[in-house]
Amino acid sequence: MGRPKKEALTFEGKVQKEMPEFAREVAGLDVQALKNRIAKYASELSKSEECQENDEALSTSKAEVKELGAPYREVKKAVATKTRYLLSLIEEKGGQ
Repeated sequence: MGRPKKEALTFEGKVQKEMPEFAREVAGLDVQALKNRIAKYASELSKSEECQENDEALSTSKAEVKELGAPYREVKKAVATKTRYLLSLIEEKGGQ
């Protein structure tokens, strides 16, 4: 017999485990304060996404990674297509 399985944490449980200070900090806030916090985080996220879009080094690196990975993606796609075709032929010919 193996180890007993751990019970899955709820979303709230995961936040409390991974961000205990945040969970304690916001637990006592009233509804309006929680809504204000959401608005603040939405604004911070928007600013971060804007900075990311304007990051030339990041854009250049992403383009380079995409270009370098293209041959590998093409091989994976071709092998998947060929395998799927072979499986359909096997099914067509009555094999399993």
